[in-house]
Amino acid sequence: MSQLIHRFAGTFQLLFVVSVVGAAVLLSISLKPDQAASYPTPAVKRPIVSVVEPQVSSYQPTVRLNGVVESRTTTEVIPQVSGRVIEVSSKFRPGSRVAKGDVLLRIDPADYRLAVERTLAEIEAARSELALLEAQATAEKQVWNQQFPDRKIPDLIARIPQIAATKARIHSAEAARQAAELSLQRTVIRSPFNARVLETGLAVGQVVSTGSRVGSMFSVDSLEIAVPVSLEELALIGDAIGQTASIVREGARDDVLTGLVVREAAALNEQTRLGTLYVSADKTESLILGEFVSVAIVGRDAPQAYRVPAASLTSRDQVWVVKDGRLEERRVEVLGTDDNVAVVRAFDIADGIVAIPPADVRAGLEVNASLERSLVPPGGGNAVVGK
Repeated sequence: MSQLIHRFAGTFQLLFVVSVVGAAVLLSISLKPDQAASYPTPAVKRPIVSVVEPQVSSYQPTVRLNGVVESRTTTEVIPQVSGRVIEVSSKFRPGSRVAKGDVLLRIDPADYRLAVERTLAEIEAARSELALLEAQATAEKQVWNQQFPDRKIPDLIARIPQIAATKARIHSAEAARQAAELSLQRTVIRSPFNARVLETGLAVGQVVSTGSRVGSMFSVDSLEIAVPVSLEELALIGDAIGQTASIVREGARDDVLTGLVVREAAALNEQTRLGTLYVSADKTESLILGEFVSVAIVGRDAPQAYRVPAASLTSRDQVWVVKDGRLEERRVEVLGTDDNVAVVRAFDIADGIVAIPPADVRAGLEVNASLERSLVPPGGGNAVVGK
């Protein structure tokens, strides 16, 4: 009997353990809450966005640009004759203003006066020889006609070649005289235009040679403003040549100059890919070569434009609109800005333009639109674009 009990003892213990574990599992399952029933999924709440419905209006942009003053005519002062400097004008100093025709410097003219005298002497000698030859030719013709009335006098006896050679000498001497007088005139160097002197280090007593550089200057009347401009800004301006411009110098905000766009560069800058407009000012004497100025050019009128909140643009040319309760992206052409308002070319606004897009903005996002007409009052007029 004891043997039978020992044989089934292990089996009873295994059945007992399995029963306890099973009961524990069933109890755990029965006590686990029904999550679906206890925590219902809340409904997704649509964000509320403010939209505007701007009215179509016209406007004329004022494109603001930056430019630098340049000179079309910058001249190096180079003597055409050599010699010792005997006079340097007090105006021929860096920064000085000189008028057209003002003397800049004088070179010792003594050698060049002597050259003129030599040519005059050569001319007188040649003319004297010519007179002698012509008198001899007349006498020879009379003798020849008496002795040989029916024969033509030979050219050599009539002094024809000698006379021709002497006349050529006179012409050559006249040309030499003119060259000598021109060199004499060039000993006095004058300003070719109204100018300002950029640099010079010339002093009395200094010997200069032909072709040596003694200074540089620029024409005041040739000052103009080179204005880099993008293709988008050019499109706003339209036909730029002939457009008026307002010029404001740094440090002289109250002194506004009037200018005119006179030229447009034929090619874009290879590094910046910008074009260049050249503006001529009406008062060039107040400009300084190399200074930076602000230039405002009134562009062409845009009859179909919207004024929208500047905050509605999420990138340079992107806005969002509401259509059938969902957000849609729109690419726009920005024409200008005016305070907190951006001016864009008219486009399909669907149910309205989102004034301030939500942080999680994306195409297809469901929203509730709240119309805010007062955010952007309709209107036209000028707007500003540029730097």
